[in-house]
Amino acid sequence: MENKANSWLREHGLTLLIALQPLLDALAFWTANERATPAGYIRLVFMVALPLWLLIKGRERKKLLLALGVMAAFSLLHLLNAFRVGAIAPVFDASYLAKVLQMPVLAVCFVILIRDEQTKEQAFRGILLAGGITLTLILLARITGTGNVTYGEGLGYSGWVIDDNRTANSILLVTLGSFAVARAVRSESKLWQLLVPCVVTAVYLTNGTKACYFSLYGMFAAYAVYALLRRPIRGEKVRAFAALVLALLMGFATVIYPYTPRYKVSASIQKAAESGEIEAALLERGIDVTTMSFEERFADPVVREVFYTYYLSYFDYVIPDLFPRFGVDRIFTYWRMTTDVDRLIDTRQIKICYSALVWEDCDFLTRLVGFEVSELGFDGIRDLENDWPALFYYYGYLGCALYGGFILYFVWRVLRRLREDFAGSFTAENYALLFTLLLQLGLAQFSGALIRRPNVNIYLALILGLIGFATRREGERA
Repeated sequence: MENKANSWLREHGLTLLIALQPLLDALAFWTANERATPAGYIRLVFMVALPLWLLIKGRERKKLLLALGVMAAFSLLHLLNAFRVGAIAPVFDASYLAKVLQMPVLAVCFVILIRDEQTKEQAFRGILLAGGITLTLILLARITGTGNVTYGEGLGYSGWVIDDNRTANSILLVTLGSFAVARAVRSESKLWQLLVPCVVTAVYLTNGTKACYFSLYGMFAAYAVYALLRRPIRGEKVRAFAALVLALLMGFATVIYPYTPRYKVSASIQKAAESGEIEAALLERGIDVTTMSFEERFADPVVREVFYTYYLSYFDYVIPDLFPRFGVDRIFTYWRMTTDVDRLIDTRQIKICYSALVWEDCDFLTRLVGFEVSELGFDGIRDLENDWPALFYYYGYLGCALYGGFILYFVWRVLRRLREDFAGSFTAENYALLFTLLLQLGLAQFSGALIRRPNVNIYLALILGLIGFATRREGERA
């Protein structure tokens, strides 16, 4: 019996792990509290257990120990520096760091685990099952009326997704949708070539985020190109019908845009951004601020008073302690007293401003390994939404270089493989891996929470593991 169980786990364990992820997200939704969720603890246990299991098994132990050693060394430097400058909440900072480390830890483990076609197929099967389960959960949330909205009533629908994950959820949907469309384009069935992109379109348009709406165009265009290039590059049958479906759906998304949640959100933001209220308020006082330099604006007490009034109205609802902590002069200097309301009401830009001003107060050693996340409080309102600035400020020059270098290593492997055998590498699976990786890295900046959300960054880790297998050389372990 034990041998059968071990055999089953070897054949299906990786599939089960990936397919379990959307169920853990649903569990998080139904059990969320102020401290943590059972789903978070389950993911933490897995992040610790998998490398331990690989070490016990002895699979490429030196490679794993080296990777874990580098991560542990950086983590120690970061935490020790926090104590050097006066730690605020080291446990909170360490728990945040653990979430960030999940991706590289799991990526190294997946590189070791995915060592043959059987485990590779397990991984792809798990991704497709996760996509199917995610769709099922969205439908169940709709039917039962228990799901969460994205921005507000009538402004997008997320389903069983906790508040903190509503926008990060869009990256998850884009990732799973990308692999689903890739498999549909590859399929011989015209029904699947039609049905899957239609379902993906419906999910993305109703979600309401920029990430989903604009990724639809990039994704469909990319896979339409793949469908048409199959013959000239590999001599395989062109998927003309699939390309036509994708082109028509891009047209449909354009036509229906004025009726989508994304349009409503964008229109509301644009209306506020076009008001020009700072210039108008100063014109009433006989001052044309558009002709003034920053230095002239900064020195004029009337101009300063008007700017302070409006800046306070823009920033205070996002971060109430921005002015009290840093003072008027530093905030005016950071923004150069711009009247660009589009920037001034951008929540992401306001949060970056807060972190940038914290960064200005840091010494060189802190800038090397990053400042303590607790500097931004514990309520999440100041936590950066864009991943790359967050990585830079929280983990400094060294942490950002290590993380970026880790990902660039896999990009280098892809480029090496394409140079050695472009035609042989031009498969639906490899195309999906590279395209989805690039999509994720872009969305990490423009959407955010890919790197710092364990429910999302596990897919980045899996993609890197699969790229490691796909780019191996003959006789080489990835």
